Amino acid sequence: MHMTLDDLTLKLDSYIQQQYFSAVAVGVHQAGEQQIQTWGTTAWGGPPLTPSHLFDLASLTKLYTTMAVLKLMHEQRFQEHTKIIELLPIENLQLKQQLGHLTVADLVTHHSGLPAWYPFYTRRGEDFQTILQDLLKEHPRTDTMIYSDINFMLLGMIVSETTNLCLNEAIQTLVLNPLGLRDTTYRPDPSLCVATEYGNRIEKQMVHDRGLHFNGWRDETIPIKGSCNDGNAHYYFHGVSGHAGLFSSPQDVLTFGKTFLSADHAELDARLYNNTIKNWGEGRGYGIQFGELYPDQGFGHTGFTGTYLYVNSKRDLVITILTNRLHTHTVRNINPIRLEIVGRLLGS
Repeated sequence: MHMTLDDLTLKLDSYIQQQYFSAVAVGVHQAGEQQIQTWGTTAWGGPPLTPSHLFDLASLTKLYTTMAVLKLMHEQRFQEHTKIIELLPIENLQLKQQLGHLTVADLVTHHSGLPAWYPFYTRRGEDFQTILQDLLKEHPRTDTMIYSDINFMLLGMIVSETTNLCLNEAIQTLVLNPLGLRDTTYRPDPSLCVATEYGNRIEKQMVHDRGLHFNGWRDETIPIKGSCNDGNAHYYFHGVSGHAGLFSSPQDVLTFGKTFLSADHAELDARLYNNTIKNWGEGRGYGIQFGELYPDQGFGHTGFTGTYLYVNSKRDLVITILTNRLHTHTVRNINPIRLEIVGRLLGS
């Protein structure tokens, strides 16, 4: 890599001045060499960002859940084609029927046809399975690829059931400890975290648009810090879920990203690894995504809070870009910024 991350400073400082985010960290691993750099502050008017600060990973959490699922498959605790009703204690006969033919692979590739999202917290105190059954009565499954948080809520439950551990312990045991990810955690110490959003302004609108009601919203005058932004993860799952909830540092995300470079890195058998990075339709592998956000035959994932991971096994390259794009008054799409950074790093 000829380029140093210093070369991004002018650009990233300008994006911070335009208030796209207050904090941005970029990490690159290429062919055994690694660089991490940070710009901006943990919050507007806050202290300078350092490489040890933690970001709310949001949907990047799905990749950690995926890795836990892959480890359990590698240990032959279940297979890709195992039916999920064999792995989850579902007493509700109607729900059993609705989910009957779905497999682990259907969930991990987002081919289950389950709805994309539902604010379970609007029925806080009610059982997940009851809410899901009602939801599927109203919005029956389809046979299309739908990127759905619900797939990964269910996968988190499968990981927990299979290991007989609560999900945070299972993720710790299967993924974080073996990889030495010491900064990655559910429910972090808030003093180590960057600010995320002012309350749940965007989700509040989504709930309102669906004609639903919730009166437990967080205060919009105070930035969220150290509790996960995602409403279901925070209000319904108390900070720990398979679809969101993890916090991490740029160093740890980079280390984690390296596991997707090869079967050896992932410590998975070759068949399982190849299935993981295969496009099963609509740009979906096991947990990972392909497409225009991952140029030059890369793959990865994004998080709603402004996080991003790019992996390119052919180039032995991993890039992470962590920002707090919701911690601003006008939330904007940062995909062009992600692509600009990756483009520059690929070109170097």
